[in-house]
This record gives sequence, C-alpha cells and structure tokens, in this order.
Amino acid sequence: MELIFYSFFGVCFICHLFRTSYHVLENRKSKFVKSKKFYLAISISMFFLWFSWFAMSFNDPIKMNLSLLKYFGLLLFIVGVVFVVLSHIKIKGYDTEKLYTNGIYSKIRHPMYLGFILWIIGLPIFLQGFITLLSAVIWIPQIMYWKSSEEKDLEKKFKNYKEYEKKTWF
Repeated sequence: MELIFYSFFGVCFICHLFRTSYHVLENRKSKFVKSKKFYLAISISMFFLWFSWFAMSFNDPIKMNLSLLKYFGLLLFIVGVVFVVLSHIKIKGYDTEKLYTNGIYSKIRHPMYLGFILWIIGLPIFLQGFITLLSAVIWIPQIMYWKSSEEKDLEKKFKNYKEYEKKTWF
C-alpha cells in the first residue's frame, strides 16, 4: 500500500514540476510554450497530475481521526470542484485573448486555482489522509506561483487588469 502511495506521489510531484515549468518558460519568453506539442504535453501532464493526486488521496497510508471535521473537508472539496467547473464553463477552454470579468470572475480572479487549493485541502481532510494533506505544502506554493505568473502576464496584456484586480479577490 505504501509503495503505491509513494509511486503516485512521485508522479504527482514530477507532473507538478513540469506544469510549473510552463510558467517559468513563459516568463522567460520562450517560444517553446507556444508550441502545440508543448501544450499537449502540459495537458497530458495535468491529467496524470490530478489522477495521481486523487490516487494518493485514496491510498494514504497514515489516517487521521477527524470525526465530524471530515465533512467540512468534503464541503471544501465540493466548493473547489464547483469553482473549477464554473471557471472552465465560463472560459470555454483557454481563450487567452479576452479578460473574463463576469460570472464567477466578477468576484474571484482565479477561481480555478482557488478551486484546486480547496480540493487539495478538502479531499484529504474528508478521506483523513495525513500525508496527502501534508503534501499541500508542496502543491499550494506551486499553484500560487502559477497564479502570480499568470497575473504578471495579464497585467501586461490588459490595460484594465489592475482596476479589475482591486475589485476582486484571489
């Protein structure tokens, strides 16, 4: 059981680093990030990232006893999934030529990233997986880097982004 967990942890970690490399290369103005092959590789990596993370959650070898608190974790997870789904519906994929400021984006600038963070915290609490919850200290800073990197790009791309930023959270 532990070998399975740590194998999924390794896959998740490598995929997270690969996904983060996208923003690093983008910040360095690499033409590589505009490649369809790179985009496909990032998409496939994201599939393996989330598959392995969910597998980690269900195979965590160290369980906590959180009794009723675990249902708060379920609520966090569900809210996170709703944020991710709503943000995907709103942007219909990855249209980067438009700044979305209505719907869920009228209140939250990065509902997808916030959703990821909520489910990274919520599901392990619900499933009572100690190591998976603890691993959030690895995943959340990377997601915050993705957010920060994206915001720098959006500030350059859209002249009204700073005004939008003041009116919204996260």
